[in-house]
Amino acid sequence: MSNLDSDKVKELKCLVRAILEFNKTTHGMGRALRNLTKEIGLYENHIKGARDLSKKKNLDTTKIQIGGGSHTLRDYLNIDIVPPADIIYDLREGIPLKDESSEFIFTEHFLEHIDYPTSTKKFAKECFRVLKKGGRVVVGVPDGEQVIKAYVKKDKRFFDEMLKRWYSKRDCLEHFNTYIDLVNYHFRDQDDDKKYNPHFWSYDFEKLVSLFKDAGFSEVKKWKFDSSIANSKRWWGSIYIIATK
Repeated sequence: MSNLDSDKVKELKCLVRAILEFNKTTHGMGRALRNLTKEIGLYENHIKGARDLSKKKNLDTTKIQIGGGSHTLRDYLNIDIVPPADIIYDLREGIPLKDESSEFIFTEHFLEHIDYPTSTKKFAKECFRVLKKGGRVVVGVPDGEQVIKAYVKKDKRFFDEMLKRWYSKRDCLEHFNTYIDLVNYHFRDQDDDKKYNPHFWSYDFEKLVSLFKDAGFSEVKKWKFDSSIANSKRWWGSIYIIATK
């Protein structure tokens, strides 16, 4: 990234900040600019991370963790857009590794946070590209089918459990008063929020099979939850698949 580009990004940040501080900025404009502020921060992380990556040598790329946030896995190369990952990189732009350089990729509760179809289809194809023949990727996401079935059945026990496990410590509880609110939070999560990032798409087993088969994987099946790898807080309400190249 050149100094000129850096200066222009700084100018954009200052302009956005000034508009947000203007007391007559509309609600809609404010939402859009707050999202832009987040994207500018991610862009800056990505540019710096790409620079740092060019200086790193002899990285062990055998096992990769994608989008783990603070839940980093030991003996894995962690790639995410925010610290404390080993490689800071915007995975919507691809996986910054060589072809057929990895044996295993693990990711959970990442896929729903990137846009469909552009970024998710690209991500599936990138997993295929960087894996060696016979390599595998495990992907975990919130289970859309489970939530929809519970809504149709008006399964109060399921939604009480969902509320307790996923949202009990959040500041949005005042907005939950019907089942459809929980369905919407599953599909969208908290938008326009400093701490949480929204969901862009929901998945079930059929959709995950389609996504990774289309990317070239020979086999896609359900993965049995393994707490030695996966975050134990994620097992409830999630679905995991394992795809083999």
